[in-house]
Amino acid sequence: MNRLRVCIVTVCLLTLLSSANLPAQIAWCSPKEVRWGDTVKIYYNPSATKATLTLREEVYAKISLEMWNGLTKDTIVKMALDQGMFMAKYLVQDSLSSAYFNIRTPERSSKTGDDFLALRKDGILARGATLSKIWVDTTAFTREMALYPDNFVAYISKWDYLQYSKKLDESSLRQVITDDIALLLQNNLASPERYSALASAYKRLEKLPEYREILMRLGKEFPLSPYTEQQLLGFSLRQYKDSSIWTIRSLIRSIAMQFPTSSIARAMVERSFADTTLTLQTTKSICDNWIAQEPNIPEPYLAYLQLAQRTKPVPGNTAKFAQNLLELIMKPEVQANYQSDYLLSEVFRHVSDALTAADYIGQALVTLKAARTFEFDSETQSKFLAKEGSLLLRSGQPTLAQEAFLLSYAMGFTKAKDSALAVYKHIRGTDSGFAAFIKQKTDSILITQAKPALPFTIKALNGKTYDIAKLKGKAVVLNFWFIGCPPCRQEIPGLNTLVKEYAQKDVVFLALALDDEKSLNDFIKKTPFAYSIVPKAQSISELYGVEGYPTHIIINRKGMNIGQLIGGSETRHEDLRPLIERALGQ
Repeated sequence: MNRLRVCIVTVCLLTLLSSANLPAQIAWCSPKEVRWGDTVKIYYNPSATKATLTLREEVYAKISLEMWNGLTKDTIVKMALDQGMFMAKYLVQDSLSSAYFNIRTPERSSKTGDDFLALRKDGILARGATLSKIWVDTTAFTREMALYPDNFVAYISKWDYLQYSKKLDESSLRQVITDDIALLLQNNLASPERYSALASAYKRLEKLPEYREILMRLGKEFPLSPYTEQQLLGFSLRQYKDSSIWTIRSLIRSIAMQFPTSSIARAMVERSFADTTLTLQTTKSICDNWIAQEPNIPEPYLAYLQLAQRTKPVPGNTAKFAQNLLELIMKPEVQANYQSDYLLSEVFRHVSDALTAADYIGQALVTLKAARTFEFDSETQSKFLAKEGSLLLRSGQPTLAQEAFLLSYAMGFTKAKDSALAVYKHIRGTDSGFAAFIKQKTDSILITQAKPALPFTIKALNGKTYDIAKLKGKAVVLNFWFIGCPPCRQEIPGLNTLVKEYAQKDVVFLALALDDEKSLNDFIKKTPFAYSIVPKAQSISELYGVEGYPTHIIINRKGMNIGQLIGGSETRHEDLRPLIERALGQ
């Protein structure tokens, strides 16, 4: 996740906060370096020029904590009014390395925040603290190794920086990693940090036998280390086409079964890994332990419901679990913690599924509508609408069900057309006139649902200038992406076929990238991309409120935004095709 970092002026400025000269910054903390056992104060100034939250709102600070041993976790702290500003206090734990916070309410995020570093009680920077500054401090790696020469995970931060900052080309980066492996092998220390660094190095160089061997050692010797979890789960998400993945999954499962309260056990049930040997009883035991330790987070409830959906247990038992989750997610502090994440939509969807299985149709409808409210992807929203239609039918409301199916179809879920036809026949006793009916209805819905595309003018790498206002009469497909985004790259071959398919039609394909011109030109030499590519398009991304990458937005001939798809895959072009056809037809 990209972190918005706000520059902080000196502590003496705090004395001016109550005066007429309002500070420029919106959110900050004091002090910027705080000792273990001391308190850091977090501020938000709603009177600042670009502040978005007001004094009338319930405001929270979400603090993301990085511990010296690699453990990460979040905590949420309610802020109180203090001399016209919001302020919260956080007591720094002895194990903290660094922390980042942002400010939010149960309904929205201010997208502002700051960070602070932890000092040991003797005033020395805590283990790993300097690494949080590696993107702005080129000496961070050297400083960390001088303080903590056995903190070998510093190499991972170094390689990440070199790779994603484009400081080195691929060949030079591989040589740096190779040289660093030699240094790591000179040290015989058996530690999760050293094994983790070696695993990351072998993975980057695609040395599979060495990678697999070091992962096995990591899992067997240090099963409870957060670094073990990070590396093992990172392997299992890679689709190696040999037996290696099953060997590692077996190791993960054995650790989870032996240590049901461990982070690996939690990750196993949360992600499931399509592991058919994971029973609902085992999952319930792990989730119960998890809930006992962290009662105010929805993840363990959600993990159980996701697996329950596959294994189909006793509906009443699962419904009770779902209702407990619903009570939790309605707490203001929990909503403040998760309101800007996809998780809320997932929670309400799975709660709705559990309630549906238990035949609590009214409650299932309410929670499914909530899921749609928190979902930004129009494709997923359309599928939720089709589910709503089915629930409305079960509750004896065919007219409302038909409206849901029609809206689902208008938003791009083509399967909803069959459901709309079935209801049409049920109400009228015939399918005569359905074609004209659905066209008239969907055209009307699209006019109501569509929003004007926000205006901008940009210049692409090909030298052409594009003005959205002057593109009326054409369908416009916007793709928000960046080079370092794996799903963005994964969908490119399919998108190229789409450009070729519509070459003779009035469709403009624009790829608005976060990267600069040089990086993009280097990238397309190796990976051709048929869209017109626009560099440094961060401002356009912010204009359209893009939070997930890749995101596609489709604009029709009248200059209206008619759909948004978030996420990428090899078949994304197939999802875009019906939306493009609709944009051309309007």
